[in-house]
Amino acid sequence: MGNVSKALALLPDESVDCVVTSPPYWKQRDYKHPEQIGQEDSYLEYIKTLVDVFKGMRRVLKSTGTFFLNVGYKYQNKELLLIPELLAAELQKNDWALLNKIIWNKPNAMPSSVESRFTNVYEPVFLFVREESKYKYYLSVDELRLPISNFTVDKRPADIVGLTVKNTLFKDKKGKDEGYVEKVYRTKDGNILALVKWESGEESLIIANNFMKKSQIEIDLVCPKCGKNIRSDVDINEHNCKEFPIPKLPPKIDFNDKEELKSISKSSFFTTARSYNGKYKISPDNRGASPGARKSLFGEYLVLQRRYNILQPIIADYLRFWRKKKNITTKEIDKLLGYSDTAGHWFRKDTGSWGRGGSIPLPDDWFRLKEILGFDDIYDRLVTEYHLVLQTVKPYPEGKNPGDVWDIKTQPFPEAHFATFPEELVRRCILAGCPQEGIVLDPFAGSGTTGKVAQDLRREAILIELIPEYLNIIKKRCRNVKEVIYVE
Repeated sequence: MGNVSKALALLPDESVDCVVTSPPYWKQRDYKHPEQIGQEDSYLEYIKTLVDVFKGMRRVLKSTGTFFLNVGYKYQNKELLLIPELLAAELQKNDWALLNKIIWNKPNAMPSSVESRFTNVYEPVFLFVREESKYKYYLSVDELRLPISNFTVDKRPADIVGLTVKNTLFKDKKGKDEGYVEKVYRTKDGNILALVKWESGEESLIIANNFMKKSQIEIDLVCPKCGKNIRSDVDINEHNCKEFPIPKLPPKIDFNDKEELKSISKSSFFTTARSYNGKYKISPDNRGASPGARKSLFGEYLVLQRRYNILQPIIADYLRFWRKKKNITTKEIDKLLGYSDTAGHWFRKDTGSWGRGGSIPLPDDWFRLKEILGFDDIYDRLVTEYHLVLQTVKPYPEGKNPGDVWDIKTQPFPEAHFATFPEELVRRCILAGCPQEGIVLDPFAGSGTTGKVAQDLRREAILIELIPEYLNIIKKRCRNVKEVIYVE
């Protein structure tokens, strides 16, 4: 109990895992105490006072620690004073790194009779870490993840009937730029096939075994001479045989022996398109730059994707062999294909600042290149087989990130002043920012909400409070108070 700066000076260096606090708001309540914070003559003095307090607090926070700070807004002469933002900016100048401005939205905010502006119904909660630790700190977002919504639940194969299909794999689409799934079949061997009807009126049967999974099939590549299994770039470098490894692919699918699957849900699981209002609104060509933009434009849809995961250096070595045998340059290949500086990437294996310089020919380019180089068919299926995958925002398996807008009702506490922290707000901060059995600090403890929630979550708490009247409330709310230290 006592002055916050003097109390902080008693704590050991790097002894606290997480700080969760809400200092007295400026000109909000007068506690009639000579050392109180919040009654400074100007809000700039108030900000300076808090910056000085948090300088002393920074020493006791671990290098991996987090600091959640809630400060409210204030109006003066009918103008909104951006005290929280100004304070955050000053803290950034004093070796604090700002990670988030969380909006604490109050669904049950107090009604206001003000008519000259909109009622304020939120407060910011800033998340800071020490500047030197902004690349390495403890924050467990997983503790707060939200349940996954219905659209992420696995769909039955027949549910894709009616979904749009976009041809993103072929350059020469030949009227097969876009279509839709007309029917879905299951073969005798259990494979799933989708009958896609294109805009041109043509139809294609396309494999759709794993349309919910965006990953490609991992296959073995086995050297026919030494039997070595090639799975990585390291294996390629260590493989000294002159033979090209043979891909061990699954049996070819029989497209003839099949039965139609009927949908019960009629694709009701899938989201539909809605109007787009993102940053690429003026530039439609760029709207596919993010999954969210694609989803807002088209809803969920299917795309063509290579079926197998391919080690590009093996394909590059293979094509180099046949190009050398044919004695032809990449520029000559480009000219024959009608390209400019494209073919060269198919023969490269280098890694640069932008990733691999090498690439694998698209299926139609592969067969055109085959006509030029005359290579055999050992990699034809590996490179050219494709399947359908669902294109949408892929959910995190443990749930959705809660984001930076938190809807939390205010929670009055009759025995304390009106500015008590809601327990749910403190709970989220502690769960995310303090490891199990860690230590939480609240340098402006008030009625002790931070201490109570910390104990409920099996964390230890250090509370600092200036006003003596709150000590009994804190003791009542927090079980097993180990020690009370009075600071002169």
